[in-house]
Amino acid sequence: MSNPIQQLIYSDALADGLPDNLSNLVAAQAAHETGDFTSNAYEKDNNCFGYKAVPGGKWQEGNGITSSEGDPYAKYASVENSVHEIVDWIARRQKEGKFPQDLTTITTPLQYATLLKNCGYYGDNIQNYTAGIINYFQNFSNIA
Repeated sequence: MSNPIQQLIYSDALADGLPDNLSNLVAAQAAHETGDFTSNAYEKDNNCFGYKAVPGGKWQEGNGITSSEGDPYAKYASVENSVHEIVDWIARRQKEGKFPQDLTTITTPLQYATLLKNCGYYGDNIQNYTAGIINYFQNFSNIA
């Protein structure tokens, strides 16, 4: 993987208990959500996933910049905290029965994008979101 931010996200997701392939997908999702780590939400607020601010959020430092929808993105002290947030979000979806209990069964960008869409994570259509993840997933899914 050429991008150290992607490597950091992958490593943090793995350390937080996500399996290898899902950690790769999460790193690809972050690259897609941030436009290869160039978005204002990423650059100003360490927000890797377009996560919106939630009052009292465990990993958040409050409100970041305002989204195009008019609500604030979450602000994080670090990229690591943004990763912890998405891992916790996935764990909550598992408890709700919306993500599989065995996360190793999530193996493709389409499968992951579909799970995210079914949970209301993003507003784009599945085809576009999947294409965005694939674009980054193919570049670094063979991390040693």
